[in-house]
Amino acid sequence: MVPEGWLTLATVLKPRGNKGEVIVDLLTSSIDRLREVPGVSVFAAPGLSPREFTIDNAWLHQDKAVVKLSGIDSISEAETLAGADLCIPFSQRRAPRPGEVFFSDLIGCQVFDNANLLLGSVRDILEQGDLVWLVLDPGDALIPWVPALFPVQDFAHKRLVADLPEGLLEVNQP
Repeated sequence: MVPEGWLTLATVLKPRGNKGEVIVDLLTSSIDRLREVPGVSVFAAPGLSPREFTIDNAWLHQDKAVVKLSGIDSISEAETLAGADLCIPFSQRRAPRPGEVFFSDLIGCQVFDNANLLLGSVRDILEQGDLVWLVLDPGDALIPWVPALFPVQDFAHKRLVADLPEGLLEVNQP
């Protein structure tokens, strides 16, 4: 579990090769983001202090993201990182591009309808192919993340107003 104030860019899955490289689950939109950051803090277990690394290299190989961290030079060293999160301070997060929304900005947003009735709070994001769904509490209702359906997107105040087609919420109840 990563403490508040940190942004996870990737999670280490397993070692790759014999020079300390690791395969990661990329949690950012592009492998390029890992190349841009000056370094990462690696959170291996709750309560432990993070270890600091620079990223020597990051690339895609057969649809897998591979990372080489400085100072991790063997399979046995790479194995100690399995399950660890590669993080940066939230203050180092890049600004969203025009029209871009970070999933982390959606989590915790309260979603209201046009009549200002609270529909729920975004608890999670569910990705299914090209579709992205907001999972709301209470009740685990699903709302498709289609920006055109949300005329008000106030991330600073964690508030979204949804203009949903009639019956959508009822159809998407668990």
